[in-house]
Amino acid sequence: MDATIRERRNRSSQPCFPCLWWMDMSVCFRTTRTTTYTLALLAAVTLLSLSGCGSSEAGPGIQMIPVSGTVMMDGKPLAGAMVEFHPTGQTAGNGGFGLTDDSGRFTLSDYHSNPGCPPGEYGVTFSKITQPDGSPLPPDAQRGQVAMEEQIPPAYNLFKPHSIVQAASVKGPESTFDFELDSNFKPPRSFFQEY
Repeated sequence: MDATIRERRNRSSQPCFPCLWWMDMSVCFRTTRTTTYTLALLAAVTLLSLSGCGSSEAGPGIQMIPVSGTVMMDGKPLAGAMVEFHPTGQTAGNGGFGLTDDSGRFTLSDYHSNPGCPPGEYGVTFSKITQPDGSPLPPDAQRGQVAMEEQIPPAYNLFKPHSIVQAASVKGPESTFDFELDSNFKPPRSFFQEY
């Protein structure tokens, strides 16, 4: 091969100065972008771990009020139902939950196992999931492994802040509530509207 042709090939396979500059900058941009994404991800994880999903405890500034009560459906105690208090308005904390016993009685605790819930206004929901024949779910049952059915009408088990069907006002020194549910209850029209 002619020396001139070889020299041209070697020159054509090497990028020109502007191309070299751009390749160096694109590597720099890629590195900067990767570093930025990594730092953003690290910052997000740090903030989430510090804040959690609400307070990690009741906290020194949040008073916990003992809350208990009963749940009846069609005049009979509702056993094995989950009762949840969802905070509304300016109510502090994450609310609370409790499971009814055979006599329909429940006692609330918060999501960190602290007894009670903070004072304030709440929307209350109820849920009882069983097998379609009404028998309890097996202890190790997971969704999709066995058929499951909600035994309480949707108006009672869906929390919609714009259309609260059951409400509770928690006040000290302790609060007790008696809820009466109707298995044939039809929710108000506003319940189905999205806000």
